[in-house]
Amino acid sequence: MKKIILLIVSFVCFSLSVFAEDGKGWRFIFSDMDQHTDILMGFCPSYVLLGAGYDFNPTENTSELSFEVGGGYMQRRLWQNPGNGTAYASTDWAKEEVNSFLTYDFAEVDLNLKYIQGFFGDVLQLKAGIDLRYEMALDNINAGKVTSYGPVNTLDGYLGPNYNGAVYPDLAGNHQFFGTAFDLELVLDMMEDTIVRNDGFKISLYAAYAPLALNNGLDGYADYYTLQFNAVGAVTLYEYRTAHHSWFSIVLIDRFNASWTDGSAVPVYAQELVSLGRRVRGYSKFSYNTEFTMVNNLDIRFSGPGFGVEWLRPRINLFFDIGLGAGDYFNMNGGSQSYTNGNVNLLMSTGAQFTVTLYDVLDLGCEIAYLIGNGEKFQDPGSRFVWTFTFFLDF
Repeated sequence: MKKIILLIVSFVCFSLSVFAEDGKGWRFIFSDMDQHTDILMGFCPSYVLLGAGYDFNPTENTSELSFEVGGGYMQRRLWQNPGNGTAYASTDWAKEEVNSFLTYDFAEVDLNLKYIQGFFGDVLQLKAGIDLRYEMALDNINAGKVTSYGPVNTLDGYLGPNYNGAVYPDLAGNHQFFGTAFDLELVLDMMEDTIVRNDGFKISLYAAYAPLALNNGLDGYADYYTLQFNAVGAVTLYEYRTAHHSWFSIVLIDRFNASWTDGSAVPVYAQELVSLGRRVRGYSKFSYNTEFTMVNNLDIRFSGPGFGVEWLRPRINLFFDIGLGAGDYFNMNGGSQSYTNGNVNLLMSTGAQFTVTLYDVLDLGCEIAYLIGNGEKFQDPGSRFVWTFTFFLDF
């Protein structure tokens, strides 16, 4: 398995070096990587999204058409009753009740097409895309066993036979889903971004729509839209540099995100991207997943020397996150249950990430977080200090 990890990392590094010179027609795109948490504790990549883009006007504003192909085998853990959407309390998980949450595996294949048009020297970019996705949900590899999180149920054992998809529409019927989403993004980029320095700001407006007519070909189905606003500001506080090498730097970075997601059938994969528990570090994905979220992530990043290798850096990243969630829980149509008080959730955390960075894309290491307030990481109920492995910064 170590050889597989080394092979994947080596391939990504080689591809990045081959396509490193931007604006010369073709370029390599490394978009995403994910893992299965029961395979080597999640430290083995089990999904990758790669592609290529061709710029028709490399000497002026970008006019690029790109494609990305992805596939893999991953895991999800969901925290609501599949019939009525009730959010379970931590006391349910402490009892290790078999129906208190669902852990399942899934195979995924993606094909994304995108066009990018730049303006004003690429300071402003308009991006339009079509995303095709196929998923097949499967029983978890530990189904029928008792793990540290309690007994692991099967899909049909948790959802019931011929599940109608009331709360998780893409898991309906035979648990297969094929869908199409359209997305549009406007980006204003005034950020100087290198592996050791960040100065400036970047703002984006993003919208995506997946109509029911194009997302109900199999038993699973979807019908939703999402609107997002993202802003990032950064300043390099200190850098120690000699003639040919940067030895140490301190960068202050602040990220703000606000999103509204709604529809008659918001699928699981769309819930993950905007759930408050995912955006505030230290909490569980798919938790505190209301229609509206607003999150601020503040980081102080310390980058060390690459010892002669400019594309590799050790990093320590100190962070403080605060997030607010409001509105109905997805697919509840006004009948939602809250994890805290009413339909408003406030989450906070602070901690550190210890990583080794490759090309400012991969951040391999671990994250330790302290949870502030009444929020919980559902995988570790009652714990204030939590930790996880990291592959790259999730922002």
